[in-house]
Amino acid sequence: MIRGLLILLLLGLVGCGTPEPEWNGAGADAVVTVRAWVDRADVVPGKAFWLTVEVDQAVDATFELPDPGANIQGLTILEVESPAPEQAGNRLLVRQRLRLKAPVAGTFLIPGVEGTWRRGDDVGTAGSGPILITAQRTPSAADGTDDALRDLKPVAPPDANPAPLIAGGIGLLVLLALVAGGVFAWRRRAVPEPTPPTAWEVALGAVASLERSGLLTATDQGPAAYEVSAILRRYVEARFGVRAWRMTTGEVLRALPREIASQIKLEQAVREVLEASDRVKFAREPMSPAEMAGWLASIRMLVGATTPRPEAP
Repeated sequence: MIRGLLILLLLGLVGCGTPEPEWNGAGADAVVTVRAWVDRADVVPGKAFWLTVEVDQAVDATFELPDPGANIQGLTILEVESPAPEQAGNRLLVRQRLRLKAPVAGTFLIPGVEGTWRRGDDVGTAGSGPILITAQRTPSAADGTDDALRDLKPVAPPDANPAPLIAGGIGLLVLLALVAGGVFAWRRRAVPEPTPPTAWEVALGAVASLERSGLLTATDQGPAAYEVSAILRRYVEARFGVRAWRMTTGEVLRALPREIASQIKLEQAVREVLEASDRVKFAREPMSPAEMAGWLASIRMLVGATTPRPEAP
């Protein structure tokens, strides 16, 4: 009995949505602090809610936030947002928001995330705890039943023979099914299904979109550096299967596939883009628009060199 009460208490405490913590960006003693919370306590199956993961770190520290959605099971990820980092004094605030949905009623565990930070010669880890989500349907008036008594009616006369009507209805249903099947087959043959974009098409499209966004010439260069690093990491992960999105820059360079590592020009391009974007993101080192445009040119060169060529007939 005591064990059951403890389980109920745990569900009640962990399953509730926690309010967003206040952040003043100064006075924190920890090098890196990671927090996570959901925006609502009454999670309803089929209704979206937000999970926010926040990293509060010293400006001179380096920390790579692992992908919060990598190990989420049972919940559907609808959208991912990565707002621009905020700085207050010697503190930097980085947030990532995931729009989730519980497809069915039940209890779901959102795992915590943990990463390694480095500041000078000091190395440590920081992470957030897990969050237990209980999704349940709210009572509705539509779920009730009408138990009121109704007046009795006299016995109705027997119906006529329904066999002809039933046979006619079945024939009509068969005819409609045949027509619908023919229309469906014709539409599938006439309109081919679109093929999903390739990894290199996605990367080149993201580079072109970043050039048009105006972030390369913005005063705050942090969002542009973050997006450049993300484009390169997503391409390496989608093209070669390296989990670059969850790795630090050093880990990505050590895990580069032979197709990149064996070519000095390609390996140097990846290294320069990741290390330079880290200096902008974490050390706030200023870069000229021409240097940042050079990062995009390096990504285009990498994509062009690693795009599969069609085989000659």
